Amino acid sequence: MENLTRISVYPPCLNGTLSALKESMDRAGIHRSVVLNIATNPKQTENVNNFAIEANADEKIIAFGSIHPDSENVVSELARLKANGILGIKFHPDFQDFEVDDRRMYPLYEKVAEFGFIMLFHCGHDLDPRAKYNCIPKAFARVAHDFRGATVVGAHLGGQDMWNEVFEYVCGKDVFVDTSYGFGWLTKEQLKRFLSEHDNDKILFGTDSPWQSQTHDVEMMKARIEDKAVFNKIMGGNAARILGI
Repeated sequence: MENLTRISVYPPCLNGTLSALKESMDRAGIHRSVVLNIATNPKQTENVNNFAIEANADEKIIAFGSIHPDSENVVSELARLKANGILGIKFHPDFQDFEVDDRRMYPLYEKVAEFGFIMLFHCGHDLDPRAKYNCIPKAFARVAHDFRGATVVGAHLGGQDMWNEVFEYVCGKDVFVDTSYGFGWLTKEQLKRFLSEHDNDKILFGTDSPWQSQTHDVEMMKARIEDKAVFNKIMGGNAARILGI
């Protein structure tokens, strides 16, 4: 958290611990949180996944695992995660240093899909400004199309701070997106357009905690989504369906 805070353009709201997250959930009225872990180098993979398995034992937490592209024993690690009830794998192309649509990644995606994991990708800009981002909306949409038999989720509506490209390449396509750093950044007109053009069954509430306040985002969603049926889908119904809870 110290290192990330130093490079981030967004100050954190929490200290990054599970206890702080659970206290935040209680304040915000959130029943379950999906925790997305990242192995930023191959040697971290096992320890990061050990944490995910341990955290997943908490009834309030649904922890995803992580596979670094250069990890060894990928199949056995995926099997271990599956055996321990892990439901998804988070990829962060910037922090893990790969382009999302690089064909060398496709065998790994195929293995993840074969095990039935949800695949969630960080998309668009990130905490630290950089000249090149590895998961832009067009590239993410290509991967989502190529793996449309799997459950693929684009964080930040499929492209943080790249809203024109999101509307061109992601909005309206057969792919899940989450709202973390998303709906709160759209204008009223953009939000109306997104809700009218993208399948409301494929939008998942997300906060990107500890970088965004869960309470703030819950209240923001209440204020911005007028249709109660749509609100209920986004705020839990859709996630419950794909997570099988």
